[in-house]
Amino acid sequence: MGYRNIYDAAFNRDGELFTYDSDMEWDMSLPWYRPTRVCHAVPGSEFGWRGGTGKMYEYHPDNLPPVVNVGPGSPTGMVFGYGAKFPAKYQETLFCCDWSYGKLYACHLTPDGASYKGELEEFLNGSPLPLTDIVVNPKDGALYFAIGGRSTMSGLYRVTYVGKESTLPLKIGDPAPAPLREARHQLEQFYGKKVPKAAETAWPYLSHEDRFLRYAARTVLEFQDPVTWQEKALNEKNPIALTHAIIGLARAGDKSLQPNMLETLERVDWTKLTAPQKIDYLRAYQLVFIRGGTPDAAWKERAGKRIDAWYPSKNREVNAELCKLICYLEPSDGVTKTLALMAKAPSQEEQIEYSLSLRSVKTGFTQKQHEEYLDWFHKAANFHGGNSFHKFLANIRSDAIASLSSADK
Repeated sequence: MGYRNIYDAAFNRDGELFTYDSDMEWDMSLPWYRPTRVCHAVPGSEFGWRGGTGKMYEYHPDNLPPVVNVGPGSPTGMVFGYGAKFPAKYQETLFCCDWSYGKLYACHLTPDGASYKGELEEFLNGSPLPLTDIVVNPKDGALYFAIGGRSTMSGLYRVTYVGKESTLPLKIGDPAPAPLREARHQLEQFYGKKVPKAAETAWPYLSHEDRFLRYAARTVLEFQDPVTWQEKALNEKNPIALTHAIIGLARAGDKSLQPNMLETLERVDWTKLTAPQKIDYLRAYQLVFIRGGTPDAAWKERAGKRIDAWYPSKNREVNAELCKLICYLEPSDGVTKTLALMAKAPSQEEQIEYSLSLRSVKTGFTQKQHEEYLDWFHKAANFHGGNSFHKFLANIRSDAIASLSSADK
């Protein structure tokens, strides 16, 4: 789940499924814009697309990253080049059609841990060339694609190779060993059912360096009764395993465990985490609040004071995630720090990120800071983006005004 709009999908020789997902062009130049992307559609996967600002970001641990980001476009048909009388690399590539920009991409995939990585090549293009679907004809080894749709002229094209490179079919032997992919497959066998020792089997992978394995291990936990593994999660000492176990517990466990989960998160030494690990850790905090609800006043102050000590960070993405928590928990100097970041942010996307988080803050503003914040919307009126861009800014401003007291209004 978590796709914007997928028209087609294709299996590779390893039996792995891939798809080419659409973007929402109206979101262009906003921080939550997700480009078109080739995704490895593993069982149980989540790719984070939601309407509006509800999207997960690519780096959030509770969704998976694409094989490769492509950019603006309108994905349609796709096929692997198996059987094509083409040079070797094109016999194995994943061909992806883009309707709006008239491009046929060749996505060259190579194994990467439990998944793959992709290298994109523009194979052919035309203007206009609204590609709709594609197939390899095994009889003549040619690549055929159709064009048309939405009142454009239809057509059928045949692509062949002329050149000196060999077009002989590749000799396909036994697949190369892929131990991490096999480990993922083994974890996926536990999906959808409660199995004794499933959590025990998955647990070591919660701290694995491979993101797809960490995701699979957490997914295994969420399919088991949380009562059987919640104490292990709350007593975990490895900071990475702890982070992902708490994400799983926040999503699948009882809301009454929120104080216990917050206490567990306090055992992690922030200074020893890498930037991606910090993002995962902050996401654990976010999900404890998103799924468990607003904490009581004591925990709100305690968590706010802890997180405020790390804010701001030197990393742009870490700052974005810190800002969401700061504006939710409202420590005393959160507004001051956020406005300072907003004033020096080099891109409109980053400025909008901070503005979005600030819109619901009800405490910590001085009158001058309220004026500074609301004056920013006049500056933002000169920003440019997709069709919904200024409508989103208007909604953020409306929310910010709704958060004001009568006297501040």
